[in-house]
Amino acid sequence: MHSSVRGSTSGVRIGAMILALVTALIHLYLFLVKGFVGSGSMLPVYQLLFFCNFLVYAGLAAALYSPALARYRRLIRVLLVAVAVASFASYLYAAAFDLLGTVDKLVEILLVVLIAIDAGILGRDARDAALQLAVGALAGIVLFFILTLVMI
Repeated sequence: MHSSVRGSTSGVRIGAMILALVTALIHLYLFLVKGFVGSGSMLPVYQLLFFCNFLVYAGLAAALYSPALARYRRLIRVLLVAVAVASFASYLYAAAFDLLGTVDKLVEILLVVLIAIDAGILGRDARDAALQLAVGALAGIVLFFILTLVMI
């Protein structure tokens, strides 16, 4: 691989990792501050979901850039897309719109864009990248429906 392509891909991956960490921290904030310190009106199931989102985003962010997990990078990208889609759908479903939630959804959209670029959507690997995104989006929709059934 040409060094400028490798540097570009690495920068995109670092950007995706940072965005995943940003959304992880937003979910941790919602879990801690809105769930415990705030009005106390957040249901425990939502506290659990926010905490799980924090763990999953933080773990996948670390995994995305880990050389030891390079062979699993396709799966990591699929999982990141799935979590972002499920989180986005949950936000729309809950209709609890606020500034922080909107910022977080913008972060998740940018995360998916960077994942698509990292997967190669703009290059020779466009079909493989599109497949990763499609599988991730489908998995995210399934995850959203499963979580919705559990929460009802």
